[in-house]
Amino acid sequence: MKNIAGQNARVIFIEQFILPLMKPMKRKGLTSGSQGKESKRFASRELVLLDQAALRKKAASECSRQMARLEKAKGEWKRYETEDKAHFDQWMAATFGPVLSRLRELKSVIAEKEMLIEEVEMEVYFGMARSERAAYADVRNRRDNPPPPYEPPPRGNAAKEADAADFDDISELEQEILFQNFIEAAMGMFPDCMTKAEYEKMFAEFKAKMSDKGREAPQSEPPTPEQGRLKEIYRQLVRRLHPDTRDENAADVSALWHEVQDAYSTGNIERLETLLALTDLQANTTGEHTSMSQMKSVLTELRRSFNALQRNLRQAKNGLAWNFSRMEDHSKIQQRMRQDLSRDIALYEERLGLLEAKIASWAMPSKGRKKRAIRHQSEFFL
Repeated sequence: MKNIAGQNARVIFIEQFILPLMKPMKRKGLTSGSQGKESKRFASRELVLLDQAALRKKAASECSRQMARLEKAKGEWKRYETEDKAHFDQWMAATFGPVLSRLRELKSVIAEKEMLIEEVEMEVYFGMARSERAAYADVRNRRDNPPPPYEPPPRGNAAKEADAADFDDISELEQEILFQNFIEAAMGMFPDCMTKAEYEKMFAEFKAKMSDKGREAPQSEPPTPEQGRLKEIYRQLVRRLHPDTRDENAADVSALWHEVQDAYSTGNIERLETLLALTDLQANTTGEHTSMSQMKSVLTELRRSFNALQRNLRQAKNGLAWNFSRMEDHSKIQQRMRQDLSRDIALYEERLGLLEAKIASWAMPSKGRKKRAIRHQSEFFL
C-alpha cells in the first residue's frame, strides 16, 4: 500500500508541475493553428541524407578556379625572377660595380666596429671595469691575447681501462666511481648533497642503462590504425610525386615532394590528406574518396598561397627591377640609382666616423687627475 501511495503521489506531482513546463512555448506572432503546424514541423527527428556530389563538384570547381589564379600569379613571379631581376642585377654590377663594392666594405667595417662597441658596453655593465676606457683596454687585451683552447685534463690509467672494458665486467666500486663522475660532470649534482634514497635510485638507473641488459632493443609494437593510414597516404603520394616519375623542370611538384617528406617525418596525417586531395585536384581525379573537409583545407591553403604571392608581387612592382628587361631606355633608372647610392655611402661614412671617434676616445691615454689638497686637521681648529 505504501508503494502504491508513493507512485500516486509521483504521478500527481508530474501532472501538476513537470508536464506544464514541458509544453511548447507559444511564439510571438503565431496563431493557435500555426502553433500546431510549428510544433509538428519540429517534432520530426529523422535524419536526411544529402547528396554530396553537387557540393563536391562545386568545391572542386572553386579549387580549380583558385588554382588557375595561383598559377597565373606564379607565372608573373617566375618571369620577374628569371627575366627582370636577373637583367637588373647584371646591369647594376656592370654600371655601379665600384660603388657597390665600396658600400659592401662600409657595411662590413661598421658591423665590426658596432660589435666592438657592444662588447665594451657589456664589459662595463657585467664586468669589473670602472669606466668605458678601462673596459676597452680589457677587451683589446682579450682580443690580442686570446686564452688557449680548453683541453680536458689527462685521465688516469684506471679510467682509461674502465672505459675500454665492458661495464658489466668492472667492479661495483668502479661502477659507483663512474656514476659519481657522470652526475657531477653532466648533471651538475654532487653526491654529498643527495639523500640516500635518491642516490641509490639514480645509481640503479645508471647501472641499468649502462649494462648490456639496459641496451637491449625494445620489442616492436604493432602499428596503430593512424600509423597504417599515414603509411598508406604516404605510399600514394610517393607513387605520384617521386622524382623518377616526374618532369625534371616541375618545380611545383618538387616543392610538394619535400612537403610530403616533412609531413611524413612528423606524422602529420591531416597535412598528408590535404596534399593527397591537392594532387587529386591537379590530376582531376577527385571522387568520393576526397572528402569535403579535405577540399576545404585545400581551398584555404590555395587562398593563403595566392595572397602571400600577391603581396610579393605588389612589392616587386614598386621596385625598379619590375619590367626592366622590357625597357629600352635605362637613363632615368641610372640617374636615380646614382643618387640613392651616393646618399647611402654618405650616410654610412658618417656613421663610421662617429663609431671611430667613439673608439678613439677610449684608446686615448687617461689624463692624470689633479690631487686635491689635504688640509691638516689643525686648520679646522683655527
